[in-house]
Amino acid sequence: MKKTLLALALAGLLSLGLTAPSSAAVEELVNLRIDEVAAYSPEEEVYTVLEDGSYGYYHADGTLLLEPNYAFAGEFHDGLALVSLSGEWTQGRDSRFQGGRFGYVDTEGTLVIPMQYVRAFPFSEGRAFAVDASGTLVLLDKTGEEVAAFPDAALEETDCVRFSDGVAVIPVHGGEEQPATVYLVIDSAGRELCILTDAWVDYQNGFHDGRIAVAEKGEWELDEDGSPLGFLPTPGTWGYRDHQGELAIPYQYEAAEAFSGGKAAVCVKGENGKTGWGLIAASGEETVPAEYDGAVTYPDGFAALLQQERWAYADPEGRQITGFDFEQVEPFQDGAALCYADGALQAIDETGAVLFTSDAAGGLGFSGGVTVLIQADGSCGVSDMDGNLLVPFTYENAYHWGGCLWLKRGDIWRVYDTEEVIDAKQAAPFGASAEVGGFTDVPAGSWYAEAVTWATDHDVITGTGGGQFSPDKSCTTGEILTFLWRAVGRPEPVVENPFTDVSPSNYYYQAALWAYENGMVDGETFGAAELCSRAMAVAYLWYAADCPMGDIAAFADVDAEAEYAQAVAWAVAEGITAGSGDGLFSPDAVCSRGQIVTFLFRFLVEET
Repeated sequence: MKKTLLALALAGLLSLGLTAPSSAAVEELVNLRIDEVAAYSPEEEVYTVLEDGSYGYYHADGTLLLEPNYAFAGEFHDGLALVSLSGEWTQGRDSRFQGGRFGYVDTEGTLVIPMQYVRAFPFSEGRAFAVDASGTLVLLDKTGEEVAAFPDAALEETDCVRFSDGVAVIPVHGGEEQPATVYLVIDSAGRELCILTDAWVDYQNGFHDGRIAVAEKGEWELDEDGSPLGFLPTPGTWGYRDHQGELAIPYQYEAAEAFSGGKAAVCVKGENGKTGWGLIAASGEETVPAEYDGAVTYPDGFAALLQQERWAYADPEGRQITGFDFEQVEPFQDGAALCYADGALQAIDETGAVLFTSDAAGGLGFSGGVTVLIQADGSCGVSDMDGNLLVPFTYENAYHWGGCLWLKRGDIWRVYDTEEVIDAKQAAPFGASAEVGGFTDVPAGSWYAEAVTWATDHDVITGTGGGQFSPDKSCTTGEILTFLWRAVGRPEPVVENPFTDVSPSNYYYQAALWAYENGMVDGETFGAAELCSRAMAVAYLWYAADCPMGDIAAFADVDAEAEYAQAVAWAVAEGITAGSGDGLFSPDAVCSRGQIVTFLFRFLVEET
C-alpha cells in the first residue's frame, strides 16, 4: 500500500512518475520553482512565467528579471511589456483581461510608463496605443509621452491596434458627413495620412509590404441584442490599398489575407464558378495560380498550399519543394519545419528534404538547431536536426529558446545551456542521449538513484555543490528535518522560536520550528549539526506519521523499552527499512544522505 502521511499535501507527489537519473554530464545553470511558462518574447529572450496565480519574468538563462507579482504580464515588444497589478480575466468566447490599470516595464525591470491606462496595447515600431481614464485612445512613445490623441476612435473590446510598415490604422466614428465607421491611417507622429472609407479594412493585421486588405461591400452580423458580432464582407469585393489610400490591387477576390513575406493568399472565383486559392505579389501579379483548396504565407517568404486535404510547401519564388504529403504543416524556423505525414511527425529542411521522422506526437519549432518533441503521453524530450535524441523523454514539460533548455519534472524547472547539452551528446556513447539533470555522483544503477531523482524533482533536497549530491556523506539533524519538512509541503510553523541556536538566517529555521511544534524535538537547543542516527531517522518519520503503535520488531540491538522501539517496529512494518543485517538494526549507526533520502522516498511514495 502507499504510505499515507499527509495525503492531501502529497497528492501531487504521488501522481508523478519516477525516473532514475543517469550520472549527469551537464550541470544546470539554475533551477526554478515556478508553476507555468506562459509565453516567450524571442527578441528580448525573456520568459513570462506564472507562480501562485501571479505573473513575472525570467531571462532565457533562468536569471530573474521581475518577481511574479503581476495580475497581468504581456510579452515584450520593442523592449517593453504591458503589466498590471490588478484586474481579472473574463470568461467566455472572447476571454480578456480587464479591470486593471496598465503600464509598461523595460528589460531592466523598470516601470518606465506608469500604470494609469484602462486599456493598452503592445509596442510596435517604437509606438503603442493606450486608452486613458477618460476613454480616449492615445499614442505613446517609449518614454511614455502622449504623442497624439484620438477621441473619436471606435475600438471594440477585443480589438488591438499596432504599427506596421511605419503606419497604423484606427477605426473612427465618421461624424455627420460620414456617419459610418471610417479608417484613419496615421504615421508615427500621429499625423493623418489618409482616410479609408471601404466597408471593411483589415486594420488589426494592418499594412504589410505596402498593402492592406480591404472589402468594398459587406454587412455587420448582429446578436439578439443588436450588438455587432462581426463584419461579413461581400465575396468578390476584396482588394488592397496602399499607404496613400489608393486602390493598389482592385476589388476582385472572394477573400484576401494580409501580406506576409512579400506574398498574400487570395481566393478567386473562376469562370466555371469554382473558387480556388493562390498567391499574389504586392504588385497584384499572380505568383501561384488560384487552383488550390487553401494557401498560407509565412514571413520568411515560404508558403503552404492545400489540395485534397493535403499540404505542400512552396519556396519564396512560389515553386513547390514538396509533394502534397502533409496533413498538417508548420512554418520554417531555424531552417527547418515540423510537419505531419500519414500521422508521423517529420522534420524537413528548406529544400523539402526529410531530416528525420519521429514517433513523437508533436513538437515545438526549431531554435539553435534543436527542437522539443512531445510524446502522446505528454512527456518531452529534445532532438537535434538529425533526429538524434539529446535529452530523453523523461520530462513533463520543456522549452528551448535563447540558447537555453528549460526542462520541468516534478516541482522544478531546470535550465541548461544548449551548447553544453549538444557537446555532451557528441561525447556520449553511440545511441545514448546527453546526460542532463541529476548529480554526477549518483549512478543510474545505484540503490538510492530513484529516491534522489524523486527528491530533487520535488524540491526536497539540494546538492552539495559542483553538481554533486554526496550520497555517502553523513546526514545531520538539520538536513533530515529540512528534507522531511519540504517533502510534506513546507507547512508554516506558528510557534515562536524556542531555540537558542536557531535563527531565521539558518536554512533549517522553519523546519526546526515545525519539528518542535510536532513533538519531534524539544529543549532549548536544536543541534542542527548533530549527526543523524538510524534510530533518530525512523523516529522523526514515525512522529510525522502520528506515532502509530504496533508489535515491537525483533532486533537483538533494539531494547523493547527503548524510546525508539515503536518507531523501528513501524518502519519495518511499512517497508521503510529491514534492518542492517544479521538480526540487527544498528540504531546508533549514522545515516548517510543517500540512506535518509531513500527512507523518505519509501515512507512517502514507494509502494510495498
